Amino acid sequence: MDSAKAQVSPRFRTLAFSGVIAFLILLLMGRLFTLQVVGVSEFRERAEGNRLRVILEPAPRGVISDRHGQTLAASRLSYSVTLYPIKLTRKQTDEVIDRLGKLLGVSTAEVRAKREKASSLPVRVLSDIDERTIALIAENQHKLPGVSIDPVTVRHYPRGRFAAHLLGYTGEVTDTELEVLAAQGYRPGDVMGRTGLERVFDIHLRGVPGRQQVEVDNRGRPMRTLAEIPPIPGKDLRIALDAELQEVAERELEGKIGAIVCLEPSTGEILALASSPDFDPNMFAGRIKPQDWRAINSPVKPLLNRAISSAYPPGSIFKIVTSVAAMEAGVVREDSKFMSTGVYYVGNRMFRDWKEGGFGRVDFHKALVMSIDTVYYELGLRLGPDRMAAAARAFGLGSPTGILLGHEAAGLIPDSAWKRERFKEKWYPGESANMSIGQGWVNITPIQAAVMIATVANGGRVVRPKLALPPGEDEAADPGIVNRWKPETWKMVRGSLADVVSHGTGTAAKVPGYTSGGKTGSAEAVKGQKTHGWFVCYSPADKPRIAISVLLEKAGHGGSVAAPIAGKLLRQFYGIPEATASPTPAPGAHYRTPRPSRSPAPAGPSGSAVVE
Repeated sequence: MDSAKAQVSPRFRTLAFSGVIAFLILLLMGRLFTLQVVGVSEFRERAEGNRLRVILEPAPRGVISDRHGQTLAASRLSYSVTLYPIKLTRKQTDEVIDRLGKLLGVSTAEVRAKREKASSLPVRVLSDIDERTIALIAENQHKLPGVSIDPVTVRHYPRGRFAAHLLGYTGEVTDTELEVLAAQGYRPGDVMGRTGLERVFDIHLRGVPGRQQVEVDNRGRPMRTLAEIPPIPGKDLRIALDAELQEVAERELEGKIGAIVCLEPSTGEILALASSPDFDPNMFAGRIKPQDWRAINSPVKPLLNRAISSAYPPGSIFKIVTSVAAMEAGVVREDSKFMSTGVYYVGNRMFRDWKEGGFGRVDFHKALVMSIDTVYYELGLRLGPDRMAAAARAFGLGSPTGILLGHEAAGLIPDSAWKRERFKEKWYPGESANMSIGQGWVNITPIQAAVMIATVANGGRVVRPKLALPPGEDEAADPGIVNRWKPETWKMVRGSLADVVSHGTGTAAKVPGYTSGGKTGSAEAVKGQKTHGWFVCYSPADKPRIAISVLLEKAGHGGSVAAPIAGKLLRQFYGIPEATASPTPAPGAHYRTPRPSRSPAPAGPSGSAVVE
């Protein structure tokens, strides 16, 4: 038995050894088959990846121009520091990122996060670099494999701060945004509109990026282009803005805090929209400098678009609403008489007029022309809050106008139900007196004020402010409010507003040869400080073609600070240079025909009879 075991054992060992050898040979052949047949495509791609590079070429954004074709936003050539992870191992990539961080002062954690998100795609480390940075990269190129200086286009605003709040600015897409926007074709490093028109019309403006397939040598240097798909530039955008009118608005706001809105009353087209203080959107093209960052975060909030995002007590421009509410409710007629003594008592509380001693016996027409507070206190008590609120909402006040810029404030039009819900109290008569003159809880935005006066100008239809020519998506529909006022209401309000400018509190807005209708306002914001100065108007008075809202924060009486600015805007609109004779308006003349020169608009007439 022992000898049999000795004989079997060598054979078994031989067979076992042969089996192992055969298995290993089969395993090796299988691996070779996988490498040379099954995985040929994958490994060809890897090999090609070692010598081929895909370069994405961003598309130039579309040009934004004003209604006359003046360029407001375009693109310019710039350079960026780009990392190509496909040329490096993971360890090399980390080392290069660390060197770049020390060299350029960039956040290595941020660059690594971009690299993870981009996978093998190029990573833009730093955009819009200067000549010093280009030289620095060139000097250290031997230590920075996989890094190159690439030409790119960046957004450029040739007029700097001009119309900054309207145009907006652009910025790189964030990782959080990419989770949603990747489906729309956005990739890491892409630029998108952040605010203003750049954000609203981003899809329209951004275009389609191009691609280049480039063969590179063993050091990653391009040798030849194998294939190229050129970028498709974004579509151009022509907007309703009149750059020359905007220029006057911004010049008049310089050094002040406030906003100006100019509308075409029948269409709602935005002819000018200015907010002060402002900012230079070019600062967002690359890394923001520390001093710029401090400036945009200052207490005056230059990034805040006061034209649409800040609400203020309207003061006496709200008397337009109170007047319409009173006429429509039948609580007053144009020839109704009032005694103006300078004070009005509600219970034991005394409400003062803006003019000490009052105006004596007056009719309703004069009460609006001279903005007599005591008359409106009485009307406020007769009407009550709910009827005044209903009239205000019919003008579009107390809710967003629907302008597509975003971050629009709603303002506030209070009524008795609002007060019960908010304070768990009833509405008191003194609050009606306050509301009648646009004080108390009433708050509106400058753009709402422009829509309000445009509603008077165009016959009672509330328009939605529109930005593009022709209107962009979602811009065509208006809120649908059409006020069917009584003929006597219409006659009284329009006639009184014309007299406000001709010989009332708004004479500083007069322009030679043209009639206008307007209303001044001075709204107390903080007791003991200057009032907010308001002025709203439309012109010409008979066939309005422009509606204007001017608001200056804590600047004084609207008749003396805001109305003169409106006068300068109207002079620019009509093309009236300084110290010229009164032109004769042509019947049915169209907007800006002939087109005026760019000469500075002169100051409005001095020596106003009254300010309010």
